[in-house]
Amino acid sequence: MTPVQTTFDTDETPTFFDWLQRNSRLIGIGAALVAVAGAGYWFYLRSAEIKRLNAERGLNQAKQSMAAGNAALATTDLQRVATRYKGTASGAQAAMLLAQLNFDQGKFAEGVQILQPYQTPGASGDNLASVHSLVADGQLAEGKVEDAASTYAKAAEATKLPGSRALLRAKQARALMTAGKNAEAKAIWEDLARDPDASVVANEANIRLGEILAQPAGKT
Repeated sequence: MTPVQTTFDTDETPTFFDWLQRNSRLIGIGAALVAVAGAGYWFYLRSAEIKRLNAERGLNQAKQSMAAGNAALATTDLQRVATRYKGTASGAQAAMLLAQLNFDQGKFAEGVQILQPYQTPGASGDNLASVHSLVADGQLAEGKVEDAASTYAKAAEATKLPGSRALLRAKQARALMTAGKNAEAKAIWEDLARDPDASVVANEANIRLGEILAQPAGKT
């Protein structure tokens, strides 16, 4: 009689090391990708830091030229910084200084054009409200009062400081009054008059409201 041989199925549970062996190639690829990503991020940060430092250095050089009374060299230095270093605080400041130099010479259109590339958050960062405000000043000087009012509104939206926002909205309302849009200006002055964060322009707001209300009926 032949003995019955009994076989048993053995379920071997894979260990962590087994899994590592089977997936070593994928793990290696993943590690390489992580290393490349890390190196890329480091390079990005380092490049941004170098760009910021170069922009600061260029801006300081331009300011030194201005302090020395060398307007021509200052203009060249500011133009270089504004052109090369968009996206940095120093680049935005250089553009604003260059625009102001043009405004001082009565070249308002040229000054506004210099600031055009900086009218986005990515280009100006924390300087966006100041850039918009300066653009509006140039537009106002050109006689483009409605454009100026619109740009002052953008500047007010861009700032996080309640006091600065109130001052910019007041500029917007003045421009609207100059453009003959008293109804729109009146709404802004009313907001400013009752806004506790707009105390810096509260007195003017009440005066302007009185001026608007004193005008003949039918005039907007």
